[in-house]
Amino acid sequence: MHSRFDQFRKTPLGIQLEAVFANPSRYLEFAALARAGVASIVAVSHELADKFPEIERDTTARQFCGAMVADIMRSHGHEVVQARGRADGRLFTYGAVFGALPLRRSFTVLLEALSGFPAKLATVVRSTPASLWTTRPSGTGFALVEHVCHLRDLDGVYTARVRAVLSGDLPTLPSVDGSAWALERAYLKQSLPRALTALRRSRGRLCERLNATTSSQRKRCGLRDGARRMSIEDLAREAVEHDETHCLELDELMAELRR
Repeated sequence: MHSRFDQFRKTPLGIQLEAVFANPSRYLEFAALARAGVASIVAVSHELADKFPEIERDTTARQFCGAMVADIMRSHGHEVVQARGRADGRLFTYGAVFGALPLRRSFTVLLEALSGFPAKLATVVRSTPASLWTTRPSGTGFALVEHVCHLRDLDGVYTARVRAVLSGDLPTLPSVDGSAWALERAYLKQSLPRALTALRRSRGRLCERLNATTSSQRKRCGLRDGARRMSIEDLAREAVEHDETHCLELDELMAELRR
């Protein structure tokens, strides 16, 4: 789950919504719709509309529900094949459509995805007027410049995590609060072109560090937040999924800016 929802998920509404997705059978419902080429959020849209009518006016709550679906599907190996598939319209007009079958990407494929991401991000920047670079979406979300700065800074975190795992015995890998960083580091006031250039460099360093690892080194683990063991390959996979989460958020942002 992206850190932008850290505060919301602690609220009474966030806790209640998260409980809706806690049933293991939810994955079966979401996967069935994925096989039919339908946005997986549709599986719970009627229940959410009946039990949580207040979220019709709460953009953050609806975004949180979409993020919960994405977390569940990605944890089972499904990739997004369409960022904005049509939904039923009760609460969600659009939702992510996931691949019909789980797919376990190889380390080589993960590296290709990581190295190719800055070019995709540059395409989004080129297609967006500079006057909109600091415009945030409704609900909880980043402006375009904040996305780029956040991704730039996270590359440094992932590189440091890989270095720690390679040099230490089960080192602790603490999480970071991206939303707090955005405020503390004043992302909205930073230069987007400079941030994008820095992201290209930081991503190059991360990919170089990962590419230099051996198959046995990729099995070395760190302890995420003191509880979950993550191998270097897990870290690479998480970094790719983090990029993909931002792609979905950017799709939402671009659609809103075009209205």
